[in-house]
Amino acid sequence: MRGYAFDNASEQATDHHSALADLLDGHTRAALGELGGLAGRRCLEVAAGAGSIATWLVGQGAEVVATDIAPQHVPARPGLVVRRHDIVADEPPVGFDLVHARLLLGHLPRREEALRRMTAALRPGGDLLIGEFTLAPGSFVRYAPDEATTGLLNRYLAAHVAALVASGMDLDWAHRAPTAFAEAGLTGVRSRTQAESWHGGGPGCRLLRAGIPQLRGALVRQGLTDAELTAAVEAFGDPRVVVNGFHFVQVSGRVPG
Repeated sequence: MRGYAFDNASEQATDHHSALADLLDGHTRAALGELGGLAGRRCLEVAAGAGSIATWLVGQGAEVVATDIAPQHVPARPGLVVRRHDIVADEPPVGFDLVHARLLLGHLPRREEALRRMTAALRPGGDLLIGEFTLAPGSFVRYAPDEATTGLLNRYLAAHVAALVASGMDLDWAHRAPTAFAEAGLTGVRSRTQAESWHGGGPGCRLLRAGIPQLRGALVRQGLTDAELTAAVEAFGDPRVVVNGFHFVQVSGRVPG
């Protein structure tokens, strides 16, 4: 089935969510803070994952509804409502001051429909913020201890990207999102890009390591062997390794009114 390639029910989901939070929450919080005061705002968090941003919004005084197709990792908190919901198949609740989704729309073949639904969930004057990965330009490996590791990681990246694309991901979506926001009627559209190196054992490489077992079948179909996948897991944990991490692009816009 084409769509989100990772599995919230997998054994690696906790590591996956933890790495994402360590890698991206600071950037997401900064972008949310730029949209104005959060206290008293009614917020919708789509594809909430483990709920790190949803719970942070509650801590800022917001009233939050967190949705996911598999919401079992979102913790219970006063002021936080958790719902099982598929943004592609079902209309979300409405009347929100803020809607946020991270690393979701790029995975969905019906992303424009999901964007329309999230926009419709906003009241006049409400803000939409999304965050997406896109590939960094240039070489993937900045430093590795030997040529064999460099070659392995480059092959891994090519297989990783091909596996995600085969599942329906569009790694160029982040660059088209501002135009899609404007076409959806949003105003004041703004794009922010964070570019960072990822070090072996750090959050970005932990994220890649957690994804390998979840994508194993797809990666093998792209030509990697089990031995190479095991070696890639070890390499992404090696502090001597430095790679050009995926760029994180955040796009925001406001409903007129």
